[in-house]
Amino acid sequence: MKKNYKRQNTQSIGEAFGYFMKANGKEELMWEVKAEEAWHTVMGKFFEKYTDRVEVRQRVLYVKINSPAMRQELMYGKSKIIANINEEIKKDFLMDVKIY
Repeated sequence: MKKNYKRQNTQSIGEAFGYFMKANGKEELMWEVKAEEAWHTVMGKFFEKYTDRVEVRQRVLYVKINSPAMRQELMYGKSKIIANINEEIKKDFLMDVKIY
């Protein structure tokens, strides 16, 4: 009598995607994208109108702000921004924020 074993797929799509990215050396890119998206979530709609560009390179978040006053205010809260984004993505990823 032959036993019929059914393969169980217990990974979510997200887990499978994460494994695929890691296996192909793209895990860093995945965290960069998550951190960029987290900027918008963490900072909220108020900062959307002042944000021209958000980009992560080599674990540094670069944010272009179109208001000198808002840029100055954000400079004072860099460590809090890093902590909030890392908390949002659930990984100690970002090392610095450059606001220009």
